[in-house]
Amino acid sequence: MQSTASDITRAVLQHMDGDKIILAIPATDYQMHLVCNGKTASHIGKRIQGVIHVKALRMHKASAGGSFIEPIFGHPRVVQGRVVAIDLAQNRLLCEVVVPMWVEPFDGQSAADFNAGDMVNFYAQSGATFTPLA
Repeated sequence: MQSTASDITRAVLQHMDGDKIILAIPATDYQMHLVCNGKTASHIGKRIQGVIHVKALRMHKASAGGSFIEPIFGHPRVVQGRVVAIDLAQNRLLCEVVVPMWVEPFDGQSAADFNAGDMVNFYAQSGATFTPLA
């Protein structure tokens, strides 16, 4: 599935060291530490666009609360947001959290277990990636 406007994260590149990057999310205090999956022509302090992918440890449907990523500074660990699209072919969910991100359910779970509009929460495995757009 190709990237669409709904799965593109817009951020400011705060730091880059090899394949490790820190993205500041505009209009928030979030600074996400991610693994850069590709080359970027962006410079520190400049805007960058790309797609975030994360693998969930067990996903659950949530009945209350809003969208968030914990911690605010660092690697995503606890994530909650709303499912906006489902890609059954690749067994993944597009979730609108603080930013849009593709979430691969835990082994043994299926994207088919969830519906668009569901609020979900999960612990994220280490190694969430950011694939810059050219």
